[in-house]
Amino acid sequence: MRRFLLTIFALLLLAAQVCAAPGQSSGETEAELNTDCVVAGDGSCDITLQAVIRFADGTEDFAIPLPASAEKITLTGADYRTKRDGDCILLCLQGIYSGTVRLTVTYQLPDNVRSEGGVQEFSLTLLSPRWSCIIRRYAFQVQFPKPFDGMPSISSGYRQELIENYLNITIGEGSVKASLLPNEVLNDHDEMSIRLTVPEDYFDLRFVPGRTAKVAVLLFLMLCFVSFVYWLLFLRGRPILPKRQAMPPEGGNAGEIPYLLAESRPDLALMVVHWASLGYLTIHRSKTGKIYLMRQIDMGNERKSYEVAVFRSLFSRGDRCDANSGEYLRTKDSAADRAREYWGSRVFRQNGEKVVILRLLAVAAGLALCVGCFDAALPAVSWRWFLVIPLALLGGAACWALQQLGGCMLRRHALRTILLALASLVYLLVAGKKAGMLGWLLLCVLFQLLVGGSLRCGGPRTKAGSALASELLGYRRYLLSAPSSVFRGNLRADPQYFYRSLPYADALLVGKLFAAGFDNSPMEPCDWLDWEGRPSRTAMGFYARYRRLMAGLRGEREPAQYRPKPRKRS
Repeated sequence: MRRFLLTIFALLLLAAQVCAAPGQSSGETEAELNTDCVVAGDGSCDITLQAVIRFADGTEDFAIPLPASAEKITLTGADYRTKRDGDCILLCLQGIYSGTVRLTVTYQLPDNVRSEGGVQEFSLTLLSPRWSCIIRRYAFQVQFPKPFDGMPSISSGYRQELIENYLNITIGEGSVKASLLPNEVLNDHDEMSIRLTVPEDYFDLRFVPGRTAKVAVLLFLMLCFVSFVYWLLFLRGRPILPKRQAMPPEGGNAGEIPYLLAESRPDLALMVVHWASLGYLTIHRSKTGKIYLMRQIDMGNERKSYEVAVFRSLFSRGDRCDANSGEYLRTKDSAADRAREYWGSRVFRQNGEKVVILRLLAVAAGLALCVGCFDAALPAVSWRWFLVIPLALLGGAACWALQQLGGCMLRRHALRTILLALASLVYLLVAGKKAGMLGWLLLCVLFQLLVGGSLRCGGPRTKAGSALASELLGYRRYLLSAPSSVFRGNLRADPQYFYRSLPYADALLVGKLFAAGFDNSPMEPCDWLDWEGRPSRTAMGFYARYRRLMAGLRGEREPAQYRPKPRKRS
């Protein structure tokens, strides 16, 4: 009986050894690696790594290391996630592994050639030093684009150049093959690299991506510094803060506000409704959409000289002016020029050309960075510069659009400006991410926003110009923040308060919010607008008509929600 039990125990031990031996599941994790590398004419490499890994029982933390410059990485045979750790990219396997697993990894390594001293040196990391297991077998093959005369140098982490004594090396026509000798192994955290020195014209480096990146970054920094110095010398001024103001400032009409506040184009349509609110004229709009200006009293020296000239130009042929007539259209351009000429030296210390120069310097800085960015992002082909230049120019336009975001809330079409700036932001950041220059593109975006913010109210102002802008900003804040009870009180004191103040609110781009502040209070008819049809009884109802009126005076298409329906033919 005792002999029988000993025999059974021996058979169980033998069975356990037989079951454990094939997968090496009870020992340490080991690997067999085979690297196949194809070198392109510009020195970039397409690498395929085939790995046979024998995992110890219950292995769950295992990563395949690749060089930090690896691109277009794929792994088949297991689930994984990519993690960047210092100078290495780790493909972390997900799950618990045991036994034998076969994996295939493909990736690209760009920019493996350095040109110096009349020769080119090709260097390639074949095996990353972050492998955490013993490598029982290792072989590699490097296929160069054409034959070479030099002798490649192979080195490892532990054995340095002596590793060649432990390899079976074969050099063919433009290829190098090597494999570990039998009974030789590579320890964990070992590495393998190959170097080859060739003549200067062996690799074609004319179209290698990213060659202009360092120059582009340097040029970007230089132009940023030049822009700062230019702003410091010519455009520096104190920040304009809102001054508490419950009434519009004296001395300016509503049509001048775009220029006085943000150096935008003066608006004749706003001048007309402002003069109408003062009693100089009335506005008649027919059911068919025709708009006529009807002169009530002549304008004298109580108004500015250029206003008198513009007013008389409108009514040069009588007391009625058609808003679609040649007189009105010609006067629209001359009125803007006269307003700029009158206010220019009174409000701004510098002319607008210096503002444009600063904006262009900032755009040039962004353009230089975009050239380096797209140079690094596009593939190494001969026609790449036919794409780099237009894409970089589009990046410069995106920089200009980002600058306009600074003062967009003080200019018309703010929503369009914001959407265009957001599209520009996405364009630049995606390009930066693709090129690996995201940090520099973020810095460029911040620089453009800083320039736009510093110029949101135009260039440096005179003392009177700063005070005027401060009062306009304060009045704008009042129109936005005053409670409805204040507006209703003003309306009781002056039944025409809303109609008199609306041109200013519209010029400050808060007309709709100003009208909504009256909470559908009943309104008296406007004494300067004769609108054929049913009269409006509320502020919002009048504002809807006002928008249609301003579109007609500006020669724009009426808002869709306010456009009259076409009449049916009888």
